[in-house]
Amino acid sequence: MKKNDFIGLMMLAMLVSIQAFSQVDVTFRVDMTGQTIDANGVHIAGSIQGWDPSTTMLVQEGTTEIYSVVLQVSPGWQEYKFVNGNDWGFAENPSYPCAGTNGNRYLYINDSGNNVVLEAVPFNGCNASGTGFELTFNVDMSSEGTVPAGNVRLAGWYNGWNSDVFALPNVSGNIHSGTLRLPTPSNYAVTTQYKYVNNGAWENLDPACATVVSPDNNRLVTANNSGDAVGDVFNGCTYPLSIEDFTENTFKISYNKSERLANIFSVGYNNEIAKVQVFDMSGKSIQTKEHITAINDIQIDFQNQTNGIYFVRIESEGKQWVKKIMIY
Repeated sequence: MKKNDFIGLMMLAMLVSIQAFSQVDVTFRVDMTGQTIDANGVHIAGSIQGWDPSTTMLVQEGTTEIYSVVLQVSPGWQEYKFVNGNDWGFAENPSYPCAGTNGNRYLYINDSGNNVVLEAVPFNGCNASGTGFELTFNVDMSSEGTVPAGNVRLAGWYNGWNSDVFALPNVSGNIHSGTLRLPTPSNYAVTTQYKYVNNGAWENLDPACATVVSPDNNRLVTANNSGDAVGDVFNGCTYPLSIEDFTENTFKISYNKSERLANIFSVGYNNEIAKVQVFDMSGKSIQTKEHITAINDIQIDFQNQTNGIYFVRIESEGKQWVKKIMIY
């Protein structure tokens, strides 16, 4: 055998070895309670096996209503659905928050190398809230005027950048939000690039934002635990969110127009403030104050800032308080 041929074979063997090592065993499980099982059995179809509804059959787990199959899956995002039979006419059609409007479920396999047993999901439905992995997306649409509920959509790695199938259904003021619920364990880290789309118009992000990556200026998030959330500004940067917030009236802001100064005060809250941040409408941090011993010492100077809307965020004891302020 020629030396070059030998080296080529060795490199091919190493490549195959690396690819095989990168795959992990994933146990897919579906709860068929209330379903009449087709004579051709229960199958799975998706990007994991070429979208063929007839080749990958699940087996019943004992005498339960759970059907499962173990497949080797490479790291990354996958889409799939279950089929009660062996033809697309018998496919399920789950929806938000575990699937898009096309009925495709979402799955992320990280690069930990760990085998994964997924939550048993009901045929045509999602695993219950509090099970699996939930990641919530929040986006402030203030810059876009009045945006009807459902107009804001989320596209990214998780759904092949399809801007038509996953809307953010919840609206509170100018904040539109939605939760992506996966069947993976609650501490199984998830990473995705993504963007928001408003009525067909994709946001255009500033590459200076900390969570934006080149070359396409996409947002990037890694969530380590179920219940994590991101807070974004449409066409702007990401600002941090905490799980627990102060009540609305914990702090107050008074604005002195002639001096362009904002004073923050509170009645009854005397603990040290860990951090005060001011963000502009794009989500960029323009001022930061840390380790403030008295709440009445907080004064924000807007002398060098243009007129417009700003966000003031107070962080203390693991909680946050966020308020809009108009500078004029």
